[in-house]
Amino acid sequence: MIELWELVGQSDRRYSTFSWRTRMALRHKQLAFTEQPVLQTDKAAIAFSGGRTVPVIRDSETVVRDSWQIAEYLEQTYPQGPSLFGGSTGKALCLFFNTWVDRSVVPLAFRGLACDAILIQDPADQEHFRATIEKFTGGSPDSLKLEQPKTFERLRAALDPARATLKRQQFLGGSEPCYADYILFSVFQWARIVSPVSILPADDPLQVWFERILALHDGYARNTLAFY
Repeated sequence: MIELWELVGQSDRRYSTFSWRTRMALRHKQLAFTEQPVLQTDKAAIAFSGGRTVPVIRDSETVVRDSWQIAEYLEQTYPQGPSLFGGSTGKALCLFFNTWVDRSVVPLAFRGLACDAILIQDPADQEHFRATIEKFTGGSPDSLKLEQPKTFERLRAALDPARATLKRQQFLGGSEPCYADYILFSVFQWARIVSPVSILPADDPLQVWFERILALHDGYARNTLAFY
């Protein structure tokens, strides 16, 4: 069975943005897997992977790290399951979307919610996470909390291309979800796990789409410890 190494916070919160991409990809491909929780500061637990970050999967003797590379591996190794990309053109477009989300959406989401996310970190990880916040934002958790409303405005504006798309179709993949849906979904899933503050109003097309993703795979993503 496939094993997945992922970050864990207080009360067993599985909050990693990138691990949720892998979780949803595994569910999409209808693959069984087990989860191995890891603290941010416990680099020894994933030293076998040759890297210092999660997600990492081990499938028999094969070890793969990085959420995009894992998605590529699952698509190639398990073609009998539903496709994540819908062919080579879809894969190329998903790669573009992955890059856009990582460079334009994730930094804003982190700036907006890291001030809350530090509170759900395991005590052993909190100082490390505080240093990460200061390194990537130049601010402290307290200063970022004061900026939160303005950061959310910037984030909602950055998401407008996805919002416009989802006014016209159910999923980013069209009538069915694809890996692009899981990429963007992972940001909102991280948000609901680490913070009680909702980014989107209930009638936003992105929120409607998010609820749709939460219901997939028998409500798999909804059934995790989260604030809402």
